[in-house]
Amino acid sequence: VIIKKADKGSCVVVWGREDYLREAYNQLMDSNIYSDVNYNESLLKGLAEKNNVLFTSLKARGYLSGKQLKYFTIEKKKCTNLGKMYLLPKIHKCLSSVPGRPVVSNCGTPTEKVSEYLDSQLKPLMQNGKSYIRDSGDFIQKIKNLKNLPDSAILVTADVVGLYPSIPHESGLEVLRKRLEEREKISVPTQDLVQMAQFVLENNFFEFNGEVKQQISGTAIGTKFAPTYACIFMDDLETSFLETQ
Repeated sequence: VIIKKADKGSCVVVWGREDYLREAYNQLMDSNIYSDVNYNESLLKGLAEKNNVLFTSLKARGYLSGKQLKYFTIEKKKCTNLGKMYLLPKIHKCLSSVPGRPVVSNCGTPTEKVSEYLDSQLKPLMQNGKSYIRDSGDFIQKIKNLKNLPDSAILVTADVVGLYPSIPHESGLEVLRKRLEEREKISVPTQDLVQMAQFVLENNFFEFNGEVKQQISGTAIGTKFAPTYACIFMDDLETSFLETQ
């Protein structure tokens, strides 16, 4: 890895192609997360049709306006794309054998519209979570608001290794359903939103170095509802854990 200084305190990182590909394939070889795909164009067309069915159903039951349906519909003549995987180098870890953060760009894919809609519907659930932190300023304020801590108290931080691809579909969707059922005002039926989430999670097809893969576990960094989904899952996990302590 070569790091070049740039203006305003930023830097440019140059990652050698061979090292980049080696790191990518080290991750893609994990059969618990990724699988090979016998790709053909009918796959994307079928997913685009499924996208349209999901939104047409909402419109027919009065949960979408005509204008919204037009926005979320994928036109038959419009070509849809496979996701594109790339790595972000984690140079804060080390400068040799650099680990990479896998990102799958969801732009132009058949699941992009559904993911965007889910993100808008699920954000209120995320923001109402007990462990939700809006930003660094919000975190600092929460620390300042801690009262009556004993002198022996220890503040602890923890990190989940590879959170996004580590959330099992079954467990993640179960948590999502539970949280959706707790809503005071149900603007869109729970079953529809869970079905949409399943559609996004199970159809993450992407291309890397000319090969087509599918992510079969967790959610991909790069799809719009992933951060919201992951935060909801972790809030439930943390709440359940703390209740046992």
